Amino acid sequence: MKIYVSVDMEGIAGIALPEQLKRGDYFYQESRQLLTRETNAVVEALLEAGATEIIVKDAHASGFNFVPDLLHPGATYCMGATRLSERFPGLDSTFDGAFLIGYHGMAGTERAVRDHTFSSASYQYLKLNGKLVGEIAIDAHLFGRHGVPVLLVTGDDATCREAEATLDGVAVYETKRAVGRHAALMKAPQQVRQELREAVQKAILQQDRCKPYVIEGPYELVVRYASTDIAERKGGDGDRSVKLNGYEVLFQDDDLIRVLGRGM
Repeated sequence: MKIYVSVDMEGIAGIALPEQLKRGDYFYQESRQLLTRETNAVVEALLEAGATEIIVKDAHASGFNFVPDLLHPGATYCMGATRLSERFPGLDSTFDGAFLIGYHGMAGTERAVRDHTFSSASYQYLKLNGKLVGEIAIDAHLFGRHGVPVLLVTGDDATCREAEATLDGVAVYETKRAVGRHAALMKAPQQVRQELREAVQKAILQQDRCKPYVIEGPYELVVRYASTDIAERKGGDGDRSVKLNGYEVLFQDDDLIRVLGRGM
């Protein structure tokens, strides 16, 4: 059994503050430990469930957030910046499923820890074919293009609701309950790492309920940027991209990677 694991940081147990999430900030080094230990718990549980190959992608910011010397030896780790066109290196159709670990709600989600879609500084929201989308839907599509279903999503309660509303049959595990953008009712990280074993086993046992998620084209992507100057830089050629107003630009294409690449 081959599993691809994508790990973000905002949904990891014990994390709620902006000072925990960025290299050089006060609590970042502690957060790297939390991230690495929770990732190790997932890898250990997958090995116990019978996984024979595991690739883990560091999907937060720079892509270099794990503490390398603490990583579980039972997986291969993708670290460092990657292009959207190759967001998940090593992924192909031979994988049996994917996990989205430590994810967060899409931009604009109320009572969600660190809600955003790829960048709080750049985008207010992304709307694809008339529907608001976040990283859960987009990443599930990138896996689905290879016929790989998402089996498990973990993060705060808002993340879990978004995953269940987007992906049929997916298992979810709640690491915290959001009180606001930078506040949550937290489970102890040690408890979360223990409970993840059961969550992983449940996801593997129920994997037949999950189907690859694919957003059908052609694609119309409306990006509402965080400022008018960003929208101006993206501009619009009047054909494949159209400036709708001071903040929003519409992008059109038959290929989702291309349309996302132009909009982001």
